[in-house]
Amino acid sequence: MKTKKIILTFAAVFLSMVSCKEEELELLDPNVIVPETFFQNSGELQSAVNGAYSFLQSQGMYGRIAFFLFDNLSQENLGTDALQGGLKAFMDYTFDPSLGEFFTFWTAAYRGINSCNFVIEAAEEGLIQNVPEGEVNQRLGEVRFLRALYYFKLTNLWGGIPRPTSTTASETGGVPKATQEEVYNLIFEDLAFAVANLPEVGSTPQGRATRGAAQALKGKAHLFRGQWAEAKAEFEAIQGYTIVGVEPRDNGNIAGEFNSESIFEVNYSQEIGGDQWNATGNGVRESTFRGIEYSPLNFANIIARPTLLAEYEDDDPRFDAYFYSNGSVFGGQTFPPDSELPINGPVAFGDPDADGNLPLVFTIASPAWRKYQNLDTRTTDGFEYSGINFRVIRYADVLLMWAEAENELGNQGAAISLLNQVRDRVGMPNYGTAEMDSRGYPVGSQQEVFDAIVHERAVELAGEQVRYFDLQRWGLASQVLENYQTGKHEFLPIPQNEIDGNPDLTNADQNPGY
Repeated sequence: MKTKKIILTFAAVFLSMVSCKEEELELLDPNVIVPETFFQNSGELQSAVNGAYSFLQSQGMYGRIAFFLFDNLSQENLGTDALQGGLKAFMDYTFDPSLGEFFTFWTAAYRGINSCNFVIEAAEEGLIQNVPEGEVNQRLGEVRFLRALYYFKLTNLWGGIPRPTSTTASETGGVPKATQEEVYNLIFEDLAFAVANLPEVGSTPQGRATRGAAQALKGKAHLFRGQWAEAKAEFEAIQGYTIVGVEPRDNGNIAGEFNSESIFEVNYSQEIGGDQWNATGNGVRESTFRGIEYSPLNFANIIARPTLLAEYEDDDPRFDAYFYSNGSVFGGQTFPPDSELPINGPVAFGDPDADGNLPLVFTIASPAWRKYQNLDTRTTDGFEYSGINFRVIRYADVLLMWAEAENELGNQGAAISLLNQVRDRVGMPNYGTAEMDSRGYPVGSQQEVFDAIVHERAVELAGEQVRYFDLQRWGLASQVLENYQTGKHEFLPIPQNEIDGNPDLTNADQNPGY
């Protein structure tokens, strides 16, 4: 059997397969994983699977680029003078194939895919030893869920893309571009396996993929393909989650991690986070830059865009749950009048409490993000790296997608009921009542129910990296997003570094308009 090495970068796979002779591969590097001798027990299998998760944490993904990419493309954010050019280009739609941030995201996703392929390939070749079959299938369910998740993000950003399913490149050393339909076929194949082999929530450690996560992503993929009945079937089969009793604020802080609504999270830990300044490229990290970048008391690179804020009804408690504005108390503490403020920032004293202590309150020019910020519990995001987990899929998202599927199937009553479950959680008036009609949200037709879904997803899921894909699949991006060009911006430009480094791609494979 030919000895193979796993290279955890997409480009490196191409280079290594053409430059290394078989006899050279036999000279084993002790720092390189060799599948034929690695998968000898459960611990080694789990270690390889952990590697597939880890790229979600990287700088290219939720460590930094992903939240800027999706939040700025959706124009939920408005940039300040501090926002650097590449990240501002997302927001302004002034990007081109040379933008380095695109390649950073692309590389992180393909490294994650290659890590998944490494485990899948080892199982297919019978290399996993001394591990019960059920455990092997569960681990395969995890990596196939993860591979589907990486591909889902890539194909909805770029359309047709390279679709490697193994760690071995083609004879040319590259991977050719597949159609979006071919990518989706693989996504559905992976998720069907994951649904069949992953455990229900509560039967596996927190942070690992569950059957519910696979069902939710599978339903979402069907929704994106306009397959309404199939999407509905997946959503209504999901068990073990609820939004009842979950405070909206707990879907963006440390205290609410892995709550009963959470279906899949990208894990972070401030305690073991490491130094952000030394974690470059797509190196694995255990903390995220999100707190520092969005903090009104630190980098303040962005503020919440006024058009997003205007979506909120005046009495919607989600506004205060998701945003800081003038008068918001922060820091989780009070200070006696003669104490020295421990921070530098735009703050003022508020009214004294019963003991005469004074709270600190924000005095800021425009509302700033509270979701995924740490200022509830400390008085600065400083350089204490954020350990808040990103909620990638939660049950309110499922309920709203389910409502969309029902509406498209002509079941407006069921759709309204699902919408009202989300409204009830925050004590807001229900759709279908005179109160909501007077607020401009009647639901007497399929189109009006759709408009209610658009509104509810905007205010419920703000800052959770979902609105850009929503606007794209609804065909509303050109109506809502400034500088968006129809015929060009439906997909991002394939990174020029990928075209230059992949022998199976040429500039003819570039997306239209670039």
